[in-house]
Amino acid sequence: MIQDKSKKYTALKCYVDFLLKKSAFRRVECYGIEKIPQNSAIIYAANHTNPLIDALAVLAIDNNHKVFVARADIFKNPVILKFLTFLKMLPINRKRDGIENLSKNEEINDIVINALRDKVPFCIMPEGTHRQKHGLLPLVKGIFRIALQANDTFGQTMPVYIVPVGISYGHFLRPAGSSMLVQIGDSINVTQFVKDNSDANIALQINGLRNKLSEQMKKVILDIPNEQNYEGIMQLVQLQGKKDKSLINRFLTAKENIKNIENDLISSPEKTQQLLDKAKEFYTKRHELNIGMNSILKKNLLLSMLGNLFWLLIGLPYFVFCAAVTSPITLLSQRLCSKFEDKAFHNTVRFLITLALLPLLLLLFSIIVFAVFGWKWGVVFILLFIPSFFFLHEYLRLIRLFISDIKFLRYKNNLFNIIKNYL
Repeated sequence: MIQDKSKKYTALKCYVDFLLKKSAFRRVECYGIEKIPQNSAIIYAANHTNPLIDALAVLAIDNNHKVFVARADIFKNPVILKFLTFLKMLPINRKRDGIENLSKNEEINDIVINALRDKVPFCIMPEGTHRQKHGLLPLVKGIFRIALQANDTFGQTMPVYIVPVGISYGHFLRPAGSSMLVQIGDSINVTQFVKDNSDANIALQINGLRNKLSEQMKKVILDIPNEQNYEGIMQLVQLQGKKDKSLINRFLTAKENIKNIENDLISSPEKTQQLLDKAKEFYTKRHELNIGMNSILKKNLLLSMLGNLFWLLIGLPYFVFCAAVTSPITLLSQRLCSKFEDKAFHNTVRFLITLALLPLLLLLFSIIVFAVFGWKWGVVFILLFIPSFFFLHEYLRLIRLFISDIKFLRYKNNLFNIIKNYL
């Protein structure tokens, strides 16, 4: 399975990458590919905020096949098991899955080591669990044990590297119409680290690697460790941000603003805390009203609203068509998502349903139209259907923006009265 480079896998990977970049997200940027070591064993370590989408983001970095591990409980469904296995995803058991199941991980580790020996990159989320926040949880030991085991096995002939990956989303729970920024950080040469720390025992080596990886991962994500002031810092960073077209420029600006706020908490703790409290109040009120930051940061709100309204009216007929032909995806997604209390899984469910149903709907509807109306209308239908799912989500995004703009016009004074004396 690991060394399989079949045309089926390659075709599916291209399809998955295309949907990820054109359907799941409106904008995707990736930086730092040149930092990935060549002719080495690569272990990707990415931050974890989205159960499946994070893995697909790493998969889309380049054209190389990759091996992944995922929590074992999602492999219980036989259909999902077959799909994940085809995507080279392996089940990993955690303590919560039962101590008796942890021994099964040894077989998985052996598969991973063999893959690394064959220069097939391996990806793991070292935080061990996901959460929808900008920050880094303590890293679990599994990734470092695998890295050290790989180094013991073949480190003398091929170096082992851990490559940090930072994934930043414009919106954690609503990716469609949002953005995704992927950054490759500075890699950690595990082989050289072991040579430099040969006198240290395994526990000390693991702790040393964990500290180095945490440091490198924090450089490629927005890290807000201050849980007490998280909402206030996040809101203040957004208010101070600039509406830049480049995702990396937005990231760097936000990173600098977070650093400045943390410094202000040290130099002027009382004044800064008052500002953060007001920013948190602003954040809470804005989310209650469901007003997006796009509305707040616009320089000419009325002009933007008129532009959006124009496109909404022009695109309405095609939107109705798009909503109709993709309704099976929408309805099934809503039904299945209702079964998951953790909203982070909704993105995964919607993506997998779209992945499976979109080509089937195209084939089914095309056959019907060709049979009933002839080949000319069949060709017209295909041309209209192909961009339908992408247009649908772009249209829904414009609706959300337009509604948000209206609400901001109505509640603008109430919102800024909260914080006007502090800006």
